[in-house]
Amino acid sequence: MMQISNMKKAALAFAAAGLMASASAHADSLLLDQDVNTLLAFTVDVSGLSKSVETGVFNVANQTTGGSFLAFCSELLQGVSVDAVTTGLEFSPSGAVPAAVQTLYNQSFSLVNPTSAVEVAGFQIALWEALDDGDLFGGALQNWAGKTGSVTESEALDQAWIYLTALADGDPATASYKLTNWGNALSQDIIEAKIPEPTSMALGALGLAGLSLVRRRKS
Repeated sequence: MMQISNMKKAALAFAAAGLMASASAHADSLLLDQDVNTLLAFTVDVSGLSKSVETGVFNVANQTTGGSFLAFCSELLQGVSVDAVTTGLEFSPSGAVPAAVQTLYNQSFSLVNPTSAVEVAGFQIALWEALDDGDLFGGALQNWAGKTGSVTESEALDQAWIYLTALADGDPATASYKLTNWGNALSQDIIEAKIPEPTSMALGALGLAGLSLVRRRKS
């Protein structure tokens, strides 16, 4: 009887683990709209091969939750699927982002004007480099250049250098973000950044601290 009971317990534990895993794994339908006003074109050597890439911020509508957010590409050479911009594709959270990316966002994302092509391009290039080696002139990504040779593209590369210098120097954070890397095998992966909401426990603690302060003042 004891052996059967242990087997039942093991089976129940396995089933519970499976339910928890399936509950945590989810996919949302994301509709991507790339802001054409922030598009800039560049060339870069990727492991020795010259590639053409575009920068720009995505306005993303989460058709599953009804929410929306701004996003940057986290996959340099993957194209954007037509379905992702016309009907929406099922994207899934694809694990934690590298520490350098988290630091880059915490330092600089709040400083980026999403309507400025220069700042958007600078941050996008800095993000790609943070995923590589954090250096415009080393690693797998080298020889960045504006594709048209415009002043705007040159300014964007200067801006990327500023963001990466802050990353290398360990500048202080300007905000704290919760990052989600959304992935789909048929389309470019994107990163969502949001300020974490305080937990109910934290809010309760703040409320108690406030009441304590009021009582002290009254006394």
